[in-house]
Amino acid sequence: MHWLKSKKRQPPVDLGDYRAQVVKSTLDSDNPLIKQLLADTGQVTQTWPNLKLDELKTLTEKIQQNVATATGEVVPLGDISFLTVDPKNPKKTVETGLTWENAVVRGDMENFVVETVNQVLNDEQVRLADDLTYQELTDALTAFLTASHELGGFTDQELPTLPSEDEYIEAVEHNQMFKLLPKRLVVRDAPTTDQSEPPVKSSQPQSEASLQAANDAESTSAANQATTAVADAASVATQPALPAATTTDSTLTIAKLIQAFQVKTAFFKTKPLDDQQTVVPESDDYFDVMMVRETKEANAFMQQTADKVADAYRKTLTQNIADVHEDTQAIDDLLTTDWQTPIKQQVTQRHTKDYGDRLDNSLAALDNDYQQAVAEEEQRHEQTLTKLEQQLATDKAKTTAKLTGDRDQIIQHEIAQIITTQKQYIEQEVQQLRYNQAEFKRHKVIDQIVAGQKEANDLMTKAYRQLSSDLEVRRQDFIKEHEHALAIREDSDKAQAEKERLQFANAEVLNLEKRHDQLKSVKMDLEGQIGQLQAESSKWQFRAETAQEDLERVKQQLVEVNQQYEHRLQSDQVDLAQHQELAQQARQAKLAKWLHPFKNRQKETKHVSQS
Repeated sequence: MHWLKSKKRQPPVDLGDYRAQVVKSTLDSDNPLIKQLLADTGQVTQTWPNLKLDELKTLTEKIQQNVATATGEVVPLGDISFLTVDPKNPKKTVETGLTWENAVVRGDMENFVVETVNQVLNDEQVRLADDLTYQELTDALTAFLTASHELGGFTDQELPTLPSEDEYIEAVEHNQMFKLLPKRLVVRDAPTTDQSEPPVKSSQPQSEASLQAANDAESTSAANQATTAVADAASVATQPALPAATTTDSTLTIAKLIQAFQVKTAFFKTKPLDDQQTVVPESDDYFDVMMVRETKEANAFMQQTADKVADAYRKTLTQNIADVHEDTQAIDDLLTTDWQTPIKQQVTQRHTKDYGDRLDNSLAALDNDYQQAVAEEEQRHEQTLTKLEQQLATDKAKTTAKLTGDRDQIIQHEIAQIITTQKQYIEQEVQQLRYNQAEFKRHKVIDQIVAGQKEANDLMTKAYRQLSSDLEVRRQDFIKEHEHALAIREDSDKAQAEKERLQFANAEVLNLEKRHDQLKSVKMDLEGQIGQLQAESSKWQFRAETAQEDLERVKQQLVEVNQQYEHRLQSDQVDLAQHQELAQQARQAKLAKWLHPFKNRQKETKHVSQS
């Protein structure tokens, strides 16, 4: 590119540890607007085809704003490779393996980082490369994103988020294309909760089965049952909690939905001309330059109108959401109800009755054993009887204490199990109610966005049509003004040509008159000579006899002179006629030469008006 060469040697420019290089450039080097953009972008003209990342960002944004968006055209750049400094030799660079192939700047693209990441992830050769792992690919892309943030001037919200390994593998297996967006345009959905029923009802059949088994078991089996109940309660308490949508998440989601609301409009196409140049109505490109100026003003008006409409709808959506009344009565009732006391009382009463019956049965069995032992030992000594009575009292006390402890332990652990399960159920219900309210808000925002988008699009369509009509009126005015100026200039040229023709003809007439005067003077001189000769002949008449021969000779000479004069006069008349004819032809040729371009313009004007 000759316009990027510098005549004077410049000092080297530090391009940073991570840089870009334009390979096989297809940028239009003859476009004056692109030349100006390159000259105004840092030190691009000095370092080309190598670029710093921030200069590549600035250049692509300027081309997008001033060319792609303004004209609706796609601007090709070529292939852009990304290089990094060799850690072993800082004076050399090595390829990172990342390339933005066939790079183009479009009016609807986000930035060159998003375009490059999407192209690399969707590249068929990258996906089919057996020697390239996902970790290596993400390492290269992560280094690219980090350099774009640190050296390219991008904020974190302007960069995309890389997919996970599972998402990448699934996209490769199903031949799906990635279309990543900057983080600021990604709206996160609120997490959903599990709708499964809480296992509250299953606790009572378990308890009844345990009580029935306890009625038939000995004290050892009762202890085993208590241990099992404790393990069951611990397993329920350690179950993982289900994901929930908090009020903060739902508020952020709705705010992002409102912020993402945009109004898109159509733009008028313009020719790639310099609208800053000075033109007058008779200029050849007057019409095109004036239409470029009008079209750019119309495009700017359309963009400003779209932005204002979008801001107005965002404010309306925000106000409408603020006016939505949240019904929290069900949540408040659920959280303020004392549901633990009835459960405690019910479990305590049931187990007190059950264990009272078990205690009575156990004591009755001991009494029977005692009676049987007394019957068998009636003949034994009273000491044996006293010992048996003491043993009876001791066994009764131990049995009462053990069964009472087992009863209290089972009651406490069953209460803890039921309370833990019921807490989880209540938390799930509260989370579900909050999520339902957040979903209601989100769907209401989406409905209003759809309605607002349609109304905004209709508004922008009407504005576009009105501007189209106005531009057409201005176009006709410019055409009439241009044609009027051309007609005035054509009349002026005709008058100038006629003036020059008359001046030329007048000069020819003056020359002929001067020539005629000269011929008349010669004739008068000859006549004077004749008169003088006649006077001399009368003076010397007396010598006639002697000078007859001289007189005849003079007469003969006079006759010859008259013949020469007449012959010369006729020759001059012929020359004058030929000269006048040639002068007339020259004037006609010169006039035709002057009138030729105006006749062609008249024919073209008539052809345009007829078409």
